Amino acid sequence: MRTPDQAAVPVLFVLPTLGTGGSERVVFNLCLHGGPQFFPVVAAFRDGALRKEMTAAGICSHVLGRRGGIDLSLILKLVRLMRQYRIRLVNSHHFVSLFYAFWAARWMGLPIMHTEHSKWEMEGRTPFWNGWFRFFLRNIELVNAVSEASFAHLQQAYPGSTARTALTLNGIDMDRFNPSGDRMVLRESLGLKADDVVVGTVGNLRREKNQALLIRAIALLKEWGRGCRGVIVGDGPCRKDLEDLAADLEVGEEIIFLGTRNDAPSLYAAFDIYCLCSRYEGLPLTLLEAMAASVPVIGTRVLGIADVINHDVNGLLVPDDSSSHLAAAIAVLVSDASLRQRITARGYRFVSENYLLEKSVSRYKELFCSLLP
Repeated sequence: MRTPDQAAVPVLFVLPTLGTGGSERVVFNLCLHGGPQFFPVVAAFRDGALRKEMTAAGICSHVLGRRGGIDLSLILKLVRLMRQYRIRLVNSHHFVSLFYAFWAARWMGLPIMHTEHSKWEMEGRTPFWNGWFRFFLRNIELVNAVSEASFAHLQQAYPGSTARTALTLNGIDMDRFNPSGDRMVLRESLGLKADDVVVGTVGNLRREKNQALLIRAIALLKEWGRGCRGVIVGDGPCRKDLEDLAADLEVGEEIIFLGTRNDAPSLYAAFDIYCLCSRYEGLPLTLLEAMAASVPVIGTRVLGIADVINHDVNGLLVPDDSSSHLAAAIAVLVSDASLRQRITARGYRFVSENYLLEKSVSRYKELFCSLLP
């Protein structure tokens, strides 16, 4: 595990889990690419699949073991970590992290930068917790939004609640999504044939990700005689329900559940189409990753996804929870090669012009420096 350089500034990142979601990946990239100026320490309340990657990369990570309800012991655990590593700056991600990190950081007299990932998450809080959020915003040094929608919501819904609001778009490491292996060999390893039409999706198997919509669309395509294969990457509480749904719709053979994978960048190369069916998103990193991997994308017309996809320009948008519209969009992309090529090229250009990892990391470092004495 990496040890702190004497000149490096120790920064504590606080996360709800070490799962494979977008916010966890943002922190992982910051730890990897932050440079020698900062020494990153990660604290998560619950464990997850990303812990292995962090350990392999030499990133100092701790799982604090949150109990149910409001667990005040987390504040003491965070204080101990701050003392152990002589932390000088705290960066919390998501409200639950801010709730505990705030008290620990104030105990230690440390500046806090909070990162908000989703407008929906802010809108979905009860009045009680929203009141606490306003209190925190008034008493921290900086709140940072990862999307323009979240940034606008912070300014509109919480005017005057915080002295500083920043916008830092998430970034994609384009080099990681440049396929270097043999596509056919990769497909064979996944149980796919060379001539299969493959629609893939990557994400935690939770209700809001709505992978069931993709399963229903594939069942419709089978009825229409336009069969294709679905590859679902990720795990979560809805996995059994999704597997049961695929069996009930008689597409169990057409759907492959890969579970959690640490090689997602290479898996995009096996997809002909990428589909994100979420009911809402913050800034959907997997959609940007698919574009960076030169895969044509389809998404639901919902908060977050519609901020990234410009319909018929860099992808296709379909109504939320409409399996017939999604099936039709997949069929159109399969049959129209010129459309696929056009939106693929524009998707790649969209990411390379707006969401480069280097730019995002540089912005975080700039904000960190602005908060240090």
